[in-house]
Amino acid sequence: MRTFCYLLLISLFTSLSNASIVEETCKNISSSHPNIAYDFCVSSFQSYNATSQVADQRTLAIIASRLANSSAAKTEARIQELMDKEKNQPRKNRLDVCMEEYSNAIDELGNAEQAIDAKRDTDAQVFLSAALDAASNCEDAFAEAEEACPLETEDGEYGQMAAIALAIVAALRR
Repeated sequence: MRTFCYLLLISLFTSLSNASIVEETCKNISSSHPNIAYDFCVSSFQSYNATSQVADQRTLAIIASRLANSSAAKTEARIQELMDKEKNQPRKNRLDVCMEEYSNAIDELGNAEQAIDAKRDTDAQVFLSAALDAASNCEDAFAEAEEACPLETEDGEYGQMAAIALAIVAALRR
């Protein structure tokens, strides 16, 4: 019985400690990056169940890269849906720009995750910086035509997640 209570306390302490890493990281990021909402940051990691997996900032950076990658893949699928329905060629061309941007971002995010894992933080920061541009480049393709981007919500969510990953990696370099 004593061993069970001891293990339960260790498990509870580890879970609370990991939760505080997520919360503290999100607090630091949202205070220094006004475009990143604290609640979005915390809920993103909670959706991944990161509080049970995070031992340190490096692990959190890997999880953030995976979350950004997942968001990019969902956005890419949404772009494909829109392209399949689109009859207007100029609009389809703008969606094609978005598709290419997100496809490149997925590659860059995969490279970033490998670099983080290998403790090549400078390389990871370069990959994440390149991946971060996908949302704004997609938005720009529509803005140039003075048209509202149909991916505004997806671009916003992806942009925040990619920025979170980049901010965590930048913190690793300090």
